[in-house]
Amino acid sequence: MGALFYRLTHHEFAGLHFLRWLEVDLFVLGGAAALSWIPGGWLTAGVALALIVGLIAGQRYWQARDFVEFLPAEMPLVTPAILPSSAKLPVWASGYFSVENKHQHFTWLQGFFRTFPSREHAVICLNQPTAFLRLGQSAAGQSGMWYCFFRPETVKEVHWGEIRFGSESLPGLVVAHTVHLPRRNWLQPEKEVRKFIYLACPNREDALAILADLLYDRYAAEAAGRRSLNGVVKKHPQDTWRTLHG
Repeated sequence: MGALFYRLTHHEFAGLHFLRWLEVDLFVLGGAAALSWIPGGWLTAGVALALIVGLIAGQRYWQARDFVEFLPAEMPLVTPAILPSSAKLPVWASGYFSVENKHQHFTWLQGFFRTFPSREHAVICLNQPTAFLRLGQSAAGQSGMWYCFFRPETVKEVHWGEIRFGSESLPGLVVAHTVHLPRRNWLQPEKEVRKFIYLACPNREDALAILADLLYDRYAAEAAGRRSLNGVVKKHPQDTWRTLHG
């Protein structure tokens, strides 16, 4: 259902997205039935109202999850390791993206994950124009390259699991990180908000490599904190990384 709601809310026809058209049509149908302009009376009006409420609730439910289904699984046993800065691992990404002071949530964009020498992580994706039912078109102003950047200190949680979108189901992980939003006006002050990025990988080994890279900085920080007075680092039990919750 997430894929259907995503297509309904991200494809427009005559200036309105498909989901809004459905809600308008149901409202008109319900109103006409309530006024006895068409058969069905209050029963038809009640059904139309229930469908409108269901569409609104469904949109909010899936929108809060970036229109994907994440099935958490036990954290695999991996050794935290730095991903080479030259590595670009293919992903299908869903979540919060930005470019040139524009911000938008997208779902199932094809791209890649990489980490720069500064340890800043980046998800770089291409949003291509799409059509729906040969009538609706995705917003033209949203086509092109979109980015999600986050530093190790902004990462709050990392979870491993399976990510589903429509008929697709791939191994991957979800990263919760904080994003700084500048002040827009007196009603929207400067603030830090939590956002999510879902990374589904066609190759499980790539997903494990991303996980190991994301775990590295926290592992290194905790290892440094456990240094003894003579500078010897005590070994950290690897299995404690099975359940990282921020």
